Amino acid sequence: MKLLLLLLFWCLWYFNFSSRTILSPLLPVFENDLGISHTLAGSLSFYLSAGYTLSLLSAGWVTARVGSKKSIALSATVYLISLFLLRYSNSYSSIAAVSFFMGMGTGLYLPNAVPLLTSVFRPESWGRAFAVHETAPTFTFLSIPLLMALFLRFFDWRDFILIFAGACLIATCAFMIFAPASPSQPGKGKGFTHLFRRKKFWIFTLVWTAASAAVMAVFTILPLLLVNELGMSVQTANSVMGISRIGALIATFLVGFLVDRYGHMIMLFWSLLLTGISTIGIALSEYLPLLLIILILQSAFSMIFFPIGLVAISRMTEPHERSHFTGGVGASSVIFGGGVAPLALGAAGDLWSFQNGILILGILVTASCLLFIPLRNLEK
Repeated sequence: MKLLLLLLFWCLWYFNFSSRTILSPLLPVFENDLGISHTLAGSLSFYLSAGYTLSLLSAGWVTARVGSKKSIALSATVYLISLFLLRYSNSYSSIAAVSFFMGMGTGLYLPNAVPLLTSVFRPESWGRAFAVHETAPTFTFLSIPLLMALFLRFFDWRDFILIFAGACLIATCAFMIFAPASPSQPGKGKGFTHLFRRKKFWIFTLVWTAASAAVMAVFTILPLLLVNELGMSVQTANSVMGISRIGALIATFLVGFLVDRYGHMIMLFWSLLLTGISTIGIALSEYLPLLLIILILQSAFSMIFFPIGLVAISRMTEPHERSHFTGGVGASSVIFGGGVAPLALGAAGDLWSFQNGILILGILVTASCLLFIPLRNLEK
């Protein structure tokens, strides 16, 4: 039964996280069809992140009134409506508005999934459970570009969105039938005030934001880099993006066994350090074979940060505050790492070059590893 529940959580997390990966392969198409600049194309991630952030911040309030299970169902319903509206969007303003509501829907999932998962699995199994759970977003990075590259050869992207929405609807119905009710959470409803007084919360938010920027900003801008600066076709660029995520899928699955052995703090440090170094490598790569190798490594190093981070959050918090802690960390990291960073890289592409923007991002991510010094002291 636990394996079935984990599979259902995995499916919903896959579709939920696809909101952050489904637009990126379409950015070159949007630029061509709508005649927009790199900066405007990158700004779609900002609107998505703004909606996602508002949803994360309201997650504790919503959960206190309807429970975790219904909150997740509400999240999926809003996302389904957004996908349907995206299919009929034909202007920059309409796509931007839909992006915002996609974020509004999907932000409720993770703050509610974490307490539900920790109530189903024993603490000694959290590392492996979260590792399996976090292969879902990794698989979206791998599968969405490849599916898009295949589908766009024969059909319009709007048809793909419709089929994808249908699959999401099936997963949502299955979750509502088989998922357990929300666990009891005494003390729930304290809000964010008590978290804002904890140094550990702010430091952890900063390192999570750095990791998020390395993942989402690079992934969002990568199609534009490959098409506009390296001269690839849209289909080839999406294929390269999908292949580059293979390392992340394998690494995310294996990390659950390593974190239980070596500890979450040391694993988080090495993940972020290697992510920063490999992001710098992306900017300095001149040849496609070398670029593909570094993209595979960067995706592996960056994506393992998040299952380890969820284990760290679960161990740093009490059950009644996990939703708020996860939502607070996620809100800040999404608006800056998933919104501002892609927008900045898009502007760098217009004013300078994508490679120089990615180089600066890699340096900042590497420097953020210094934050583990005070974080480790707080752990003691």
